Amino acid sequence: MTAALARIPPPYETSLIPDDAPFSPEQRAWLSGFLKALLSSPEPAPAAQAQPAVALAVLYASQTGTAESLARKLARAAKGQGFDAVARDIGTLSLEELAKLGQALVIAATHGEGEPPDSAVAFTRALESAGGTPLAGLGFAVLALGDSNYVKFCGYGALVDQRLAELGATRLADRVDCDGDASGPCVAWRDRVLPLAARHAGVEAAPVAVASIAAEEPAEEPGTRANPVTARLIENRLLTAGSDKEVRHIAISLEGSALSYEPGDSLGILADTPPEMVASVLSATGLDGAAKVDVDGVRPLAEALARHLSIGRLTQPTLIKFAARAKDPELSAVLEPGRAEALAEFLYGRDLIDLLIRYPGVIDSPQTLVAMLPKLASRVYSIASSAKAHPGEVHLTVAAVRYQSHGRARLGIGSTFLADRAAAAPFGVYVQRAHRFRLPKDGAAPIVMVGPGTGIAPFRAFLEERRASGAQGKSWLFFGDRRAATDYLYRDELDAFRADGTLTRLDTAFSRDQKDKIYVQHRMRESAAELWRWLKDGAHFYVCGDATHMAKDVDRALKSIVARQGRMSEAQAQLEVEQLIADGRYLRDVY
Repeated sequence: MTAALARIPPPYETSLIPDDAPFSPEQRAWLSGFLKALLSSPEPAPAAQAQPAVALAVLYASQTGTAESLARKLARAAKGQGFDAVARDIGTLSLEELAKLGQALVIAATHGEGEPPDSAVAFTRALESAGGTPLAGLGFAVLALGDSNYVKFCGYGALVDQRLAELGATRLADRVDCDGDASGPCVAWRDRVLPLAARHAGVEAAPVAVASIAAEEPAEEPGTRANPVTARLIENRLLTAGSDKEVRHIAISLEGSALSYEPGDSLGILADTPPEMVASVLSATGLDGAAKVDVDGVRPLAEALARHLSIGRLTQPTLIKFAARAKDPELSAVLEPGRAEALAEFLYGRDLIDLLIRYPGVIDSPQTLVAMLPKLASRVYSIASSAKAHPGEVHLTVAAVRYQSHGRARLGIGSTFLADRAAAAPFGVYVQRAHRFRLPKDGAAPIVMVGPGTGIAPFRAFLEERRASGAQGKSWLFFGDRRAATDYLYRDELDAFRADGTLTRLDTAFSRDQKDKIYVQHRMRESAAELWRWLKDGAHFYVCGDATHMAKDVDRALKSIVARQGRMSEAQAQLEVEQLIADGRYLRDVY
């Protein structure tokens, strides 16, 4: 009926109801008016002028993937607020490209003692050496990620923030430094900086509510730091019988969980602080462990110290708060500006208990104590297994930390939790994704792995994955430790990998088995010509293990090999190695 009536041209001067229709005059009048209104087409209201989207770059400098993950979440939230937002690795940009972005929100992680993440090394050198004001017109803000256990806490983020301003960029907001889990501070930071970025571009944006941004994020999948899963230890095997080091193979059941992982990922462990450490804090302060404190809710002090607060390592923020109450000249002197070395020396090897014993009476209440302490961080270990080889399990290679310092026995929280206590009860775990430290997608690509000590962990996973997937690429492992008789981790498995062709070449360096100490970097130099050929053939070069000494020694050896075998100057070799990093062929998992 409506289609037929629609063919009647306007204006509708006469009744649309036929004379013989069975309606009363009142019904005919009402229906006629209704149909006239239905068929009338009012002039459409003029469309509102669309506001152009504000271009916004969310840049990240990431070593473990945390900064990258936060940047991608921020870019998604910004798009939801009308920005033309994109997340990019800051290491892929030149200063000229950076200047053209207009707006840049930077999430910068600090690697080690104030160092840039590997992918940002070349960018950082350009940032430090530039002069003038090449970044004039760029609006920026920096969220710095770090670990207050290091003296140069958030040092790289501070460097980026300082240099961007010195090179002419406009700081939209003061830098925010994050210690440990940055997800909460990141939400508050983006709530503040998104309107500022819009205003800098000449667009008035309504303030973005934290709740509304959080609501836009999908729920965290099980097995992430925000949503850990419950796991149980199923194997705890000593790998170093007769050694002065205690290294254990730890197997954890994931049965019943939705956790998944890939070789190169790491596993976060929600470990409790050893009960003897908690007892020592209570003894030194005279506080009652049953006293109620507010730490993520009201709970007994002893529980807060065991599961929520960090007492195993003395940090600079804790020392600052303690010194303000102690009013001790020695502590005040250590914290004076320009005394970074003295501060590092004081903090090294000490924990909260040392401070409480040395300066008794400073802590007078449970809440005073908890207000001084950072949150207990999870412990993260490189995964040593392939899920294809061990369905429903994840393996770790853990060195149990036990040592003497300043007259007291010390325990590593995560390592001794796994070695001594974890079998008694389930505990929380999550996967820390490796966004860069991955096997090449091409299974035919050669790989070179340098993993002394527990640094072998991800390479065991790599080899298991390649065997399970039938990858045909060559593989070369450099492994080292103290003594072959007691410290040759996974020896039988490595022999089996060699026997079936999964491992093409194995070079070992056992430092204490001869008069002169030999390390993996020495073995690299001995095979320099062959290593150079592998690199020229497209090999991916991986390093895992100690960041303080080993990784730096290996890096120097690699650059030396590139310079000599490639007949390059040191500067050219530096650029060649930086290109390997940019191409994703020089990757490190160091700690």
